[in-house]
Amino acid sequence: MLIKEYRIPLPLTVEEYRIAQLYMIAKKSREESHGEGSGVEIIINEPYKDGPGGNGQYTKKIYHVGSHLPGWIKSLLPKSALTVEEEAWNAYPYTRTRYTCPFVEKFSLDIETYYFPDNGYQDNVFKLSGSDLRNRIVDVIDIVKDQLYGGDYVKEEDPKLFVSDKTGRGPLGEEWLEEYWREVKGKKQPTARNMSLMCAYKICRVEFRYWGMQTKLEKFIHDVALRKTMLRAHRQAWAWQDEWYGLTIEDIREIERQTQLALAKKMGGGEDSESDVEDADSVADLHGRPITGSTGSERRKSSGAPPPIVTQEPPSAEGTSDEDEEDAAQEVSARSRSQSIQMTKSKFGSKGALHSPVGSAHSFDLQVANWRMERLEVDTKSNSDEEFFDCVDTNETNSLAKWSSLELLGEGDDSPPPSSGIVYKDSQEDSIFNQDFLMRVASERGNKRQLRSSASIDRSHDASPPGSPGTPSCSTTILILVVHAGSVLDATSELTGKKSDITTFRGAFEGVMRQHYPSLLSHVTIKMVPCPSICTDALGILSSLSPYSFDASPSAVDIPNIADVPIGAIPLLSVASPEFQDTVNKTVTAANIVYHEFIKSEEGHGFAGQVVMLGDSMGSLLAYEALCRGNGSDGGGSRSSRTDDDERFNDSDLDAKRLLVAPSPRRRRSSSGDSRGNKLDFEVGDFFMFGSPLSIVLAARKLHDAKAALARPNCNQVYNLFHPTDPIASRLEPLLSARFSMLAPVNVPRYAKYPLGNGQPYHLLEVIQSHPQHFSEANNILGNRRLSDASMQSTISGLIENVSLSTIHSLQMKWWGTKRLDYALYCPEGLSNFPAHALPHLFHASYWESADVIAFVLRQIGKFDGIPFVGSADDKDTVTFHPSQPREKWMKKRTSVKLKNVAANHRANDVIVLEGREQRLNARFMYGPLDMITLHGEKVDIHLMKDPPAGEWTFLATELTDKNGRISYTIPEQVSLGYGIYPVKMIVRGDHTSVDCYVAIVPPMTECVVFSIDGSFTASMSVTGRDPKVRAGAVDVCRHWQELGYLLIYITGRPDMQQQRVVSWLSQHNFPHGLISFADGLLTDPLGHKTTYLNNLVQNHGISIVAAYGSSKDITVYANVGLRSEQIFIVGKVSKKLQSNATVLSDGYAAHLAGMQVVGGSRPAKGNARMVIPRGCFNLPGQTSNPRRRSTPYEQIADE
Repeated sequence: MLIKEYRIPLPLTVEEYRIAQLYMIAKKSREESHGEGSGVEIIINEPYKDGPGGNGQYTKKIYHVGSHLPGWIKSLLPKSALTVEEEAWNAYPYTRTRYTCPFVEKFSLDIETYYFPDNGYQDNVFKLSGSDLRNRIVDVIDIVKDQLYGGDYVKEEDPKLFVSDKTGRGPLGEEWLEEYWREVKGKKQPTARNMSLMCAYKICRVEFRYWGMQTKLEKFIHDVALRKTMLRAHRQAWAWQDEWYGLTIEDIREIERQTQLALAKKMGGGEDSESDVEDADSVADLHGRPITGSTGSERRKSSGAPPPIVTQEPPSAEGTSDEDEEDAAQEVSARSRSQSIQMTKSKFGSKGALHSPVGSAHSFDLQVANWRMERLEVDTKSNSDEEFFDCVDTNETNSLAKWSSLELLGEGDDSPPPSSGIVYKDSQEDSIFNQDFLMRVASERGNKRQLRSSASIDRSHDASPPGSPGTPSCSTTILILVVHAGSVLDATSELTGKKSDITTFRGAFEGVMRQHYPSLLSHVTIKMVPCPSICTDALGILSSLSPYSFDASPSAVDIPNIADVPIGAIPLLSVASPEFQDTVNKTVTAANIVYHEFIKSEEGHGFAGQVVMLGDSMGSLLAYEALCRGNGSDGGGSRSSRTDDDERFNDSDLDAKRLLVAPSPRRRRSSSGDSRGNKLDFEVGDFFMFGSPLSIVLAARKLHDAKAALARPNCNQVYNLFHPTDPIASRLEPLLSARFSMLAPVNVPRYAKYPLGNGQPYHLLEVIQSHPQHFSEANNILGNRRLSDASMQSTISGLIENVSLSTIHSLQMKWWGTKRLDYALYCPEGLSNFPAHALPHLFHASYWESADVIAFVLRQIGKFDGIPFVGSADDKDTVTFHPSQPREKWMKKRTSVKLKNVAANHRANDVIVLEGREQRLNARFMYGPLDMITLHGEKVDIHLMKDPPAGEWTFLATELTDKNGRISYTIPEQVSLGYGIYPVKMIVRGDHTSVDCYVAIVPPMTECVVFSIDGSFTASMSVTGRDPKVRAGAVDVCRHWQELGYLLIYITGRPDMQQQRVVSWLSQHNFPHGLISFADGLLTDPLGHKTTYLNNLVQNHGISIVAAYGSSKDITVYANVGLRSEQIFIVGKVSKKLQSNATVLSDGYAAHLAGMQVVGGSRPAKGNARMVIPRGCFNLPGQTSNPRRRSTPYEQIADE
């Protein structure tokens, strides 16, 4: 949560401010309501007593913001979600306002205000304490010094120019605050010189707890939605004084009543328009934009439907662009252009989702590329706040369609297709590839080349050499260069948006280092390399080719064209652009400038550490091309394959080949003095890519020329990080070796659970060693049979002998480093329901504040990933458990006598629970063979490991066993567990015997595979008496499903008294870890028990069973759970009557496994469950890695 205190002084008395505020709110509420989808409803307007601030007026309003949202947002939400609720308690001079959205529980905006006749000198009027006071940021808003620019600026509202006809006040000078305070301090206001001064103290608490964008959104709401809105609103309150001066509170009430009637008529029945929200800025905060915007539009158009100022607010987002070298002249010209366009949309209809009511469309459109993904969360879920009501306006809608000819369409139904006329008016040629057309289709932002040239990357740089060896040592040992070119849907390059991302990234980076990697503090420096957008032309072309490039059907009105653009084609067209190579040159130049400036700076003086390059979605394409050109230290590069592309680069024609060839010369040719030979002036160690479409581009080049080798970037290691549901991200490893298409990418551990990593092996040789079946030359039937025997051992015990040295060597030669390349990140389940065109922005925003990403990067660059893998079956890697409680005397004297010379036979079934459901643990404590003795009335300590496999054991509680030897413990809600599989150990206090089990907290629709132990694993009749044989290939099939990310569930109808023996048998034969369910005692219907257990998992805990294995007896069990015949796999004999109900594995597991390993034979698990499912062998805590009690000739053969 961000807490900010705004102090806003105005040259008015406290009572005048009240009138000014209420008048402004009433006026703006009336002007901003246009009917369904846009307007204000007054639900409650009544006095209250003994509430916030004492006695006052309570109002509840509903703001309809539907028409102010772009179509791609509205398509995600039901109509009932397109509203914002405002509650206001007005006990002037104290007010409190709260904004909520009924469908967004994690969003809150709370504003408290005090009004005092001073200059804002009071330090703690809200009486904050503790962390609130420490974290509070004070921001003084000066209506004179804090100027507005571009579309936000209205000359008539400028305090430097405004002079009141009624009061004679104004204009205000730069030092007006000091002058007024000297005049009114200690005096009654207004003074003899007709001077007054008051200050509004506003404390705003914003919380937006949404994955991927909390930091950015909270900062955006404060910096843009609140500050700009309040600045604009207070300038208006001053400039409109000729309209409200002389009015009494009764006059204001009458105006409000008239407003109420007008709103009721427009909205079809509103209630009291009590804009009494004396917290004008509460409304100003939420509508301030409209307020301001309307003022501007009001000056421009004396009548009629003022453009939703909503539009104006987004401009505030452009406020960033103001800093970014956008001068006021450009803003004004953009304003005039958008004004002329608005003439065609003056008949504002309720259906306009594709247009934006003018305002400062120019600057907002420039900024929207960076903020759009925030809008995805803010507008989608929390339309609650002023920023939306007034700023997300139609303006935003327009911006989202900015690449389409629809952008210029009128809002009303009667609007003809004048857009075409406007679009082609200045075109010399009727072609979508014409540069004039592309620049115009990218909206009225101005020439994109002009935008590019304004960026710092075009500055000429001095060829200053790196620091000399003799310079003093530098504290910075790692320089991270972030190549920022935006997401695949960003058509413009806005520097302030990039700076905001880097600021967020730098802050999150330091936070993670401070908490878990303090040794790196002050040793890591992050610098940004800004890049032009490379998708502008591609987006213009694709949106023009869209079936909805014109408003051909009524249903297209509310759907921006961007929804119809084939996202996967964007990077391919982008690299085919004739300007792509120029952009690469600019990126190289910019990177060299940033590097040399760092070397010259104080923090980089004497730098001799490693340089790490990090590229976002499109920045990674530019960084890759730059790295493939080589650098000063890597002259020849020994990669002859690059010259193939160099030769083809000369083809400048924009044809089919251009798509594949344009991507660039990989190495500067010595015979060319062309600028295309730009190279990096420094060596790069690691190269991280965030959500990159690089492999799509490389695959297209490979298809064009199958003989050309893929250019290897000049760096030590490449890391390709992506979210599995990102529509633009793709894997690199299968491009280098087809074998890796059968291996899942590495799951990046969650920072919340494994801040220091989980020890998972990343190195290439470890992967080959762990999966020899995929790399052996004979990986068909022979290889599979070999695996069946080998599966009796540990997964890495000498199996690399199956892989030839030549295979390993050839793989190493073409690999881009020494570790795995593809790394999958966690993302919320709900994102799979979002439309594809909304995801690139969301994912792009998430990287900058993701602790998972940052911790992973730190482990790689800081070399902290050498921790041994603790999830294996090797007991030396597991945490040894030491009971926290000493042994105590038995609670009952008879217990010690009964338990003499008997062994414990405690047991507990593993627990599978849907997150959010009750988390209950059950166990039974018995002694002797056949449960001869029950442990009654004795203490049992319950321990749980929250960060497996190497975390600390946490003591939960002590329970007493009942007369049946059972305990049942429910984990309290306040300490309930999140997603994951957690070991549980229950220890009898009297003798320290124990039982182990697991509790699995799973997300909805967790995919699993079920195995019946007796039906699918054993080749002999019983698990008791002697060690039964394992069916050939059974272990390999289980491992195959586990490697694909599925949760394994082992079920049996056997009584739980056999649990220890069965689990020991599974562990001896190295079965992959799964969750086990036994019957509770001896049952007459064991098959019924299985059916009940599985139905409970499916119906109550959201488990999705993908496949199930067993014997013919299990067919009815699985069929009753809802499985189809192709999901049921049966080994052994099956009667003819039942054969059609299942898939019979007549050729055994070996043939079945071979079929699953071919392309299309099986698929990886979907969803986030695979992120929390550990991969390891069956090894409960405390067991040894090899619990076999004997060595047989069969085992010796398997070990050979």
